Amino acid sequence: MRKTAHRMVWDIFLVNMIIITGMPGAGKDEFVKVAKSMGFLDVHMGNTVKKYAYENNIKIDDTNIGKFASDERKKYGMDIWAKRTSKYILDEDITIVDGLRNYEELEYFKNNYDDIIVIAIFANEEQRFERIIKRNREDDIKSYNEMKSRDDRELTWGIGKVISLADYMIVNNKSLEEYKSDVKSLLKTIIDSRPKIREKLGL
Repeated sequence: MRKTAHRMVWDIFLVNMIIITGMPGAGKDEFVKVAKSMGFLDVHMGNTVKKYAYENNIKIDDTNIGKFASDERKKYGMDIWAKRTSKYILDEDITIVDGLRNYEELEYFKNNYDDIIVIAIFANEEQRFERIIKRNREDDIKSYNEMKSRDDRELTWGIGKVISLADYMIVNNKSLEEYKSDVKSLLKTIIDSRPKIREKLGL
């Protein structure tokens, strides 16, 4: 447990954590929006990568961010982005962590936090590509071939394994409203099964 304000490290952080994972464009951002509307906090691992990239004067685009993330993993270990992201996770909160990419990151969170739930989000390639192009983020791909390259990179990192180990999976192949309804239903199921989460959310 860690008291964030004073950086006192004890046994394990008293955080209920829901980690979401999935290929680019699967629907993680929309999941987070629904979760936040229900009272959850969110921490985006990708934002941690971009923050460090900015500090290293790296241009923010898909290729540069991907290379930087890979290089840092090779230099500091596969769980480096989980370790760096943990600085932004507050004690004794219910946090959605978006962007898990490999098994080592999952193990880091499991070994350091109180209660971990992993949710994988699945969507097919065509749906994911359409969503990525529509959202038009600065670090996003711009073509289908670029998406394939990004998929290959993330599979190399080990995202396929963490998807296979998820506690829950949502298939995001419906309308946006139907997907939001599915997310809310799953989160309610999780809340109902964990009195501690329900208490912290004030439900």
